[in-house]
Amino acid sequence: MQSRPFEVRQNLIATLLVLAAITLGGGGSPAPVPEMLLQVLALLLLSAWALAARTPLPPAGQLAWGLAGLAIALPLAQLIPLPPSVWSSMAGRETERAALALIGADTTWRPWSVSPARTLASLLALIVPLLMLLFTASLGRGGRSMLVAAVAGGGFLSLLAGAGQMAGGELSPLRFYVSDAGYLNGFQANHNSAADLLLIAMVALAASVREWSERRQKPHQPDSRLFIVMGGTVLLSLGVFLTASRAGVLLLPVAWTAVAILVRPWLRLNRRSAVLAGAVALGLVAVVGVYLHSNHVFTRIAGRFNFEGEFRPQLWRDARYALAQYFPWGAGVGTFVPVFLAIERLEVVDPSIPNRAHNDLLELLMEGGIFGAMILAAALYLISRRLWQSLRDPPAGSAGQVWFSAATFAIIALHSQIDYPLRSISLASIAAVAVGLLMPVNGLTREVRLA
Repeated sequence: MQSRPFEVRQNLIATLLVLAAITLGGGGSPAPVPEMLLQVLALLLLSAWALAARTPLPPAGQLAWGLAGLAIALPLAQLIPLPPSVWSSMAGRETERAALALIGADTTWRPWSVSPARTLASLLALIVPLLMLLFTASLGRGGRSMLVAAVAGGGFLSLLAGAGQMAGGELSPLRFYVSDAGYLNGFQANHNSAADLLLIAMVALAASVREWSERRQKPHQPDSRLFIVMGGTVLLSLGVFLTASRAGVLLLPVAWTAVAILVRPWLRLNRRSAVLAGAVALGLVAVVGVYLHSNHVFTRIAGRFNFEGEFRPQLWRDARYALAQYFPWGAGVGTFVPVFLAIERLEVVDPSIPNRAHNDLLELLMEGGIFGAMILAAALYLISRRLWQSLRDPPAGSAGQVWFSAATFAIIALHSQIDYPLRSISLASIAAVAVGLLMPVNGLTREVRLA
């Protein structure tokens, strides 16, 4: 059955948005111009979607809209002005209250957030990921397949840009945010986020090839699909190494496991083939190890695994102290920098400015308090339940899409323990695609099961 014209246009609109998010959304708060352009583009695409569908809002279903509402509830609440008797009694506001008293402004109404401008900026940063969630949940199987393929394509574009960065050195025009010539960053300012993008793109490639194979309904076609997936996996794995992200390298087995699960239906494994595959893998590891040992780029990268002088434990210690000062209310979404700088111990201060807690849960609790924890718990419960249901009954009839979602969640959740992947609009948008893929198609779960 052919797609109707407006469905084709919606598929293209959603695909354009995810590609724009990957290419423009990796700079973070120090790069507001690309983010602003991305947000404006997202609103224009929403208008185009409404014209194509002749409805103002995407028909994403109650669960998708509920998750979107949970995401914006806290920053919206933190921007509402409160009477002085309320905000001044919140934990952590003593210094602010005393400073305002000096100019006679301690009796004015003020928001829950200690920095409303930063909280508003964080709220605006949710525009693209939430639109991506609603768009994805509104699409059928074909449109969702295009989004997964776009994530794979975005990963290869980032890899290509990164190769140009390393070839061009510090003066390369492809270094959009940072000038360090030693690492591959692609479209991201943070090399850890660049690694996450490549890891997820690795799984997206396998899921896309599997989807293409299933929809063509040619189960006995030649194993060129294995060649495509394994070749792409090798290239993207090399890119992960070149990012010099320690967590990215350690997360490679997670992505490889997801790829193996996705290509498993094409394999005819027995004891002999398993032994042969193991021998070939060990041989490749040995050859690559000899090459890397003599390669100065990889030698430099390997040196990063010396954890002497690691700053994160000190950062977490001060962040926990800040959390305690503002608990249970929280300081406000997006307020980490001013709050942390005010309490950072002098003995660990250095010329660099800590922009994140390098632990998403710790930062969420610091900024959102007990309410942030409750919203996170509710969202995780709803998403986990949908994931479990989708593994047994894929909502769009595609097991590959569900495994892509599961792998994306695993990579981001694990890396969030020591970094902040969801603070990148690029990765937040991809995570939103992964959530949207679990949503019922047009509000109804398709009764299609794949082996």
